Amino acid sequence: MRRVVLFCFLISLFVGISDVFAQDLKTSVGNNKELDSLRKKEEGEKDSIVYNAKYIKFTKMALSKDSIVLIPLDTSTFNIQNYSPLMQPKHPTITTGSMGQVARPLLYEPSKRIGFDPGYHSLDYYALTPEDIIYYQARAPFTSLYLVSAGQKEQFFKGIHSQNIKKNWNAGFNFNRMDSRGFYSRQRGDNLNIALFSWYQSPSKRYNMWASAIFNTMRAYENGSVRADSIFNTGYSKIQRDAEAIRLSNARNLYRKNTVFLKQTYYVGRIDSSKTNSSILPTNKVTYTIEYNNDSYDFTKDQLDDNSVIPTALDKTTKMTLRPTDASDLALDPTFTNDSTHVQHIKNEFVYSFFLRAKNSSVIKNELKLDAGIRHDYYNYTTIGRRKNGNTYENSKFGFQNLSIIGALGYRFTSNIDFNLDVQQIFQGRNAGDFLYEAKSRIALGKDIGRIELGAYLQNQSPSEIFSFYNGNHFFWTNSDLKNTKVANLSFEYINDKLGLQAGAKYFLTSNYLYFGTGSTLIKDYNIKPYQETSDISLIRLDVSKKWKLGKFTIENYLAYQKTDNESILRTPEFYTCNSFYVDLNIFKVLKTNIGFDVRYNTSYANYSYSPAVSQFFVGDATVFKSTPVVDVFLKANLKRANIFVKYDYANQGLSSTGYYTVNRYPMPDALLKFGVTWNFYD
Repeated sequence: MRRVVLFCFLISLFVGISDVFAQDLKTSVGNNKELDSLRKKEEGEKDSIVYNAKYIKFTKMALSKDSIVLIPLDTSTFNIQNYSPLMQPKHPTITTGSMGQVARPLLYEPSKRIGFDPGYHSLDYYALTPEDIIYYQARAPFTSLYLVSAGQKEQFFKGIHSQNIKKNWNAGFNFNRMDSRGFYSRQRGDNLNIALFSWYQSPSKRYNMWASAIFNTMRAYENGSVRADSIFNTGYSKIQRDAEAIRLSNARNLYRKNTVFLKQTYYVGRIDSSKTNSSILPTNKVTYTIEYNNDSYDFTKDQLDDNSVIPTALDKTTKMTLRPTDASDLALDPTFTNDSTHVQHIKNEFVYSFFLRAKNSSVIKNELKLDAGIRHDYYNYTTIGRRKNGNTYENSKFGFQNLSIIGALGYRFTSNIDFNLDVQQIFQGRNAGDFLYEAKSRIALGKDIGRIELGAYLQNQSPSEIFSFYNGNHFFWTNSDLKNTKVANLSFEYINDKLGLQAGAKYFLTSNYLYFGTGSTLIKDYNIKPYQETSDISLIRLDVSKKWKLGKFTIENYLAYQKTDNESILRTPEFYTCNSFYVDLNIFKVLKTNIGFDVRYNTSYANYSYSPAVSQFFVGDATVFKSTPVVDVFLKANLKRANIFVKYDYANQGLSSTGYYTVNRYPMPDALLKFGVTWNFYD
């Protein structure tokens, strides 16, 4: 009852504030002529254009592959309440706590990486990459500020500034800061992303240069989970959440991912233009990309623990099995751990693109596209672990390279039908034999009927390095006989924008699947190691999303169904659904408001467990937690340049459920009130 009263009070308060804003706006509207005359008098002959979102356009690397496609800013309130990368409706995750903690996809989403991979991805959700950077064309300086606050539990700030140095040269920066304290002791996620970027286009539009420097620092404090396994059970003697006993009192994972990126393109020969989106269409293009990555992954612990979540430092018996029986080699420090992996990567890529199309055609058809290129990757890999008494460390270090051919073939039969084939093949180096072949086709049937998208890919990927070799204070393994993982995929998708309908089916056949496990069904067994499944694993996935408009009411539904023939290893729920219900209001004719709620639910399944020392999710005991719907109530509104939302996460706690888990032993956050605002400035 108190939650309902609290939310009603917030709505009343928000409406009251809106009334003040509305009166202010009405006064401004009524005095437009007076304001215009005052401005003209003050500025004299100066340009009195009032800039807004239509003067700002942007592109990303994915939108500049063939030609440069510019997109206007989205200033709507769509999905602003789901600001967390862990709470995206169509890409749900499992996590050990609140935002900033380690996470992995809830649904089956295999990666398309090939080549060398260190294997640390549990904090990837919070990192900026060159593909994430947005490049702007801004006729006026553009600044966007985004702040979310949930008291002392969670703070999130995102700032973007961009402006043109010259008409054809833009520069800017990103600043993201997230500090999530969580509800339980040592459950903090502390992330910082800083990026500098620039886009230069020559006056003739033949030459383009995109450059960025990105610095990511991601800290996930590890508590090893709470000791009590029954905090949500009826009859449990409740205490303050941060007073619950935890298994690790001074441990953390720290990831640093720093990148310098430079991409240059030059259009050779004739340049065409598209009348549909005013984009430049080259006939010949040369592309050169250079990228430097300096990444590190560290796990630190400097206190004794009870070894209920990670095993003790490797003992004499274990080391005698794996190492020479040297007395100086057997004295490991059980208190202090500083396992570190460092990867330096330099990528050089050269691509030549050729386009063949008819001249002066109002409808693009019979267009042939051919890309041919080569990529060189150099890696320097270092690990430091196994701390001995006397403050000495064991480490391993090696450097290597890969050479790859990359290519693409595309043919556009008409503006409604196209076919594309992409090829990546490593032909020389440490990961020779890795490949990714992918084919896609789009068939537009008409505005009313919709379109069909067909896809298929075949992937052959070397084992991630963490599966092949790990040298740490608590774990050590070396596996030289692991086979490449192979994935075959077929996909079908139907999209009808007019009906707000999207439906698709995907089939995955995975061979030599790699995972971490214990080989035991005991809950207390956290002595993990790599495993490779010898039999093939099949999985079929069906997705349906639909948007309904009933007057002022809107309903957005998303449903995913998955079925695999190996549930004991490939752990994922059979059904997942996310539904949003809200009503559109126009308060005082100026305040566009949505009031509603989101409901997320997945069927019960055997959850993954988590090992902090290697920052990996693993197949442990087959504990199945009761699944419960999670309801988030929200109010969001748009007022000129500002978007505002108030959200109450897990509003049904204490009504239909007392709490829930997505990872074994790690309880998810309690109900929490959040406030967020995003504000855009165009001058």
